[in-house]
Amino acid sequence: MHHSSQGMFKNNILSKSFNLEVFKSTTSILTILFLLVIGSRFVSYFEQASEGLIDPSVILYAVFLRVPDFISLLLPLSFFIGILITVSRLYADREIYAYFSTGISPITLIKFIFPQALIYMVFTLILSLYIAPVSKEISNELLKVNTFEEQIASLAPGEIYGIKGSKSFITVGENNETNLKNVIFFNDVGKDSILISADTLNISSSQLDYELLFENGSLTAGVFSNDAKMISSFKKFEFPLVNNQTHTRTSFENIFSSINIDDSLEYQWSISLSITILVLMVIAVYIGKVEPRQGRLSVILPGMLIYILYLSLLLLGRDHIAQNNQTNLNLIFIHLIFIFFAILLYLKDKFFISITRNKFFPYKTTLATILILFILWALF
Repeated sequence: MHHSSQGMFKNNILSKSFNLEVFKSTTSILTILFLLVIGSRFVSYFEQASEGLIDPSVILYAVFLRVPDFISLLLPLSFFIGILITVSRLYADREIYAYFSTGISPITLIKFIFPQALIYMVFTLILSLYIAPVSKEISNELLKVNTFEEQIASLAPGEIYGIKGSKSFITVGENNETNLKNVIFFNDVGKDSILISADTLNISSSQLDYELLFENGSLTAGVFSNDAKMISSFKKFEFPLVNNQTHTRTSFENIFSSINIDDSLEYQWSISLSITILVLMVIAVYIGKVEPRQGRLSVILPGMLIYILYLSLLLLGRDHIAQNNQTNLNLIFIHLIFIFFAILLYLKDKFFISITRNKFFPYKTTLATILILFILWALF
């Protein structure tokens, strides 16, 4: 009885230690990946803002609203790499044998971190199924430049800008939002295209169209016509611009109500992100084993290749289902492939341990080669 309670006490200590290390590694990796994604998104948005495509004042809010989407995508990868790093370090530093000496096996390590994986699963499911779609939609709405006035207000001097909803282009020397100076305006309607150059441009709008009032300029008609071009000067010239745009600003309530969480594909994708956490957890514990002098980070490349293959197949499956509504393909079939792979790893560890010691069976090299060939096939 005494030995039994002592063994349970040791197992509890080792379980807490293992969970803590996995949690620290997962948190660190998630933070690094999150900052990289956020940084790249900021760069992309500011680049678009410099071109007048989006309003700079909403960038911070738009990125903040994408946080749930980013976390739901990064958490499975972070947890997977966190387990890989933790297990490989235990093998490299020979600390794993302290676990084995108490009767702990790789399957016991999986049991240790299963509660942590379950928490990540539920968290990812809630984010991807309920929160991320709503926040992503609101973020996209914030980034939209919907009206002609908003487009003009965001127009940077010296930039050529295509007006949405028309075949017109405009560039200005100075932008005071409603009063533009040193304006060049081009309306592309084939042979009847016109080019207007004016000192100032004022804009007035109605429900149906916009009135562009040019002052002190010249007009060239038939720019691409083979006939003689008409060039004239003017003090004032009004040009109607038809408003072909639709207002897409919607409230939070409308966006939320428009999202159907019962949609089969979206539901499959949200569930899939959660399932990957469990499947990758099992795979990581078994492929995290490193031989002496091999290096604790030598398992990262095979691990990343497995993750890329897993995610690529899920994305390909999702795109295939989206393009073929009558298809019988279900994302669960892709999960079954990797569940089968995890079972093989378990059986290899339990019944065919001698295989891993066979120098003539470089299974990791073979696996990496297969995965690289698949990725090259998918890309090209």
